[in-house]
Formats: sequence, structure tokens, C-alpha cells
Amino acid sequence: MNARRFAAIAALLCGLSAGGCSTVGNGRLVQLEAAEARTLLVVGRTTRDDARQQFGAGTVIHFQSGMETWHYFHREGVAKGWDDVPYIGLITARLQRPTRELVLLFDAGGVLRRWSLQEGRSGLP
Repeated sequence: MNARRFAAIAALLCGLSAGGCSTVGNGRLVQLEAAEARTLLVVGRTTRDDARQQFGAGTVIHFQSGMETWHYFHREGVAKGWDDVPYIGLITARLQRPTRELVLLFDAGGVLRRWSLQEGRSGLP
């Protein structure tokens, strides 16, 4: 391997390791524990405005019935955008990264009906 190619690979690896502490998504989910979620998310009482105040704007899916789900996601790992770089995405896709997802279901009146907080790992096995 020539010196120029080695230097380019070394620089790339340094950049990836520096970005390895980055996160993608809603940072509020990092501190959210199940007990706190049960306090904040009360079925039949919590409203969309309450959720927006606590977690910000989520990804919303509207249904014809008037119900809607709000999705919040957090993933630790490489900085945003690295997954889309040719060849780098092949490497980053294999990294096992901790994830957290919060899904809220609101009725047509904007009142919480169900919620789910899940932890897992992203990446290929």
C-alpha cells in the first residue's frame, strides 16, 4: 500500500472515530427512563401539546380516523451523513449502535391513548 493511500485511510479512520460519539435524533430520549415516562405520559390525560412541550416535534403519521402516532428516535453512533458516503456506509451499517424509540398514539381529540418506549441496537448482525 502506498503512503498516500495509507494516509487517506488513516485520516478517514480518525474522522470516523471522532464522529463516533455523535448521536442522531431526539437527544431528550437519552435521559428518559421508563419510570419518568410513566409520569409524563398518562393515558387519557396527556395531550399533544404536553408531548410537544416535553419532546419537541416528532415524526407524525395521521390516520383517516383522526388518530395519529408521533415517533421519536435516538441513535448513538457516527455523525449524521456518514451512512450516506459511498463505501463508508458499508462499514457504518455494520456498527451495532444503541437506539431508543418512543411512539405515542393520540386519539382524534389529541389525547394520549397508548405509548411505547423501546431500546435496542441498530446495524447489521
